[in-house]
Amino acid sequence: MTLVLTVNGPETIWALADRRLSYERQPPKDDARKIMCLETVDGVGFITYAGLGITALRTEPSDWVSAVLRGRNLTFEQSLVALAEAAKNQLPRHVVQLPVPGHTFVVPAFVGREPRLYTIDLVFAPDRTRSRFDLTRHVAKAGKTPRVGLAGTGGDYLRQDHKWLRDLLRVVRANDRGQLPAMAVADHLARLNMDVHRDNKKSVGPSCIVAWRPRRGSVHTSGGGAQFYTGTTREGIPSCLPTIGSGMDVRVLMEAGMRHAMARFEAIRAGQPEPSDDGLREDVARFPHEPDEDLR
Repeated sequence: MTLVLTVNGPETIWALADRRLSYERQPPKDDARKIMCLETVDGVGFITYAGLGITALRTEPSDWVSAVLRGRNLTFEQSLVALAEAAKNQLPRHVVQLPVPGHTFVVPAFVGREPRLYTIDLVFAPDRTRSRFDLTRHVAKAGKTPRVGLAGTGGDYLRQDHKWLRDLLRVVRANDRGQLPAMAVADHLARLNMDVHRDNKKSVGPSCIVAWRPRRGSVHTSGGGAQFYTGTTREGIPSCLPTIGSGMDVRVLMEAGMRHAMARFEAIRAGQPEPSDDGLREDVARFPHEPDEDLR
């Protein structure tokens, strides 16, 4: 139960996901990261999802997807095939226990300069004894990629009335023309998440993540970004999203670099010798570099 909303713009892709994790016997928490970024030799995209939010051993699917794709320098579609195969083998035993069994990955992307939208769907038979996985590239009329992807109970709610869609596409186009900053689009999406939350308090949380990336060769000079929101208020220090770039786990490298940069800053402030780079190299050497498909 969640809200996932993705947008394919002419120059940028966008992903919104609420942060709610719901439990049967305890209050919900709003600290999930239901978006990960995938950069490959031929494209860039987001892998978002609705369904399983966290396993019994507290593994979030976004971290698991990163582990599956780590160490694999594949094309974008090859990466999705690898993910779909791993999900086929790993997800059903976790998802079958959900009140409403099922799981959907929604993947907006640029492959080369072309916008694309994919889904990977796990569907159970009514008796829960059989399941089916489908990897689909969505193509609308005239061979065009659909502008919007939706998933979760929040997505079902938005499908009932499309009044929100025109304003959203308008601000995305304005950003792509350089008339609005990216943060204005992110704020718009955070407000939309709050609108859905007000009418779906049990299933969609008030806090969310908004992420965006430009296509390669875009008019945008920045590499994109991500903003975490508490309600509609921007969190001051954005957290790192799980990110795989050409098979490398970018997030763990960035977090290690940040830790060592802070240690160096503290040493300078205390008038002590700066730490060498040996510790950073040792940290990086200890990181796992091979794929791990086991969803614990």
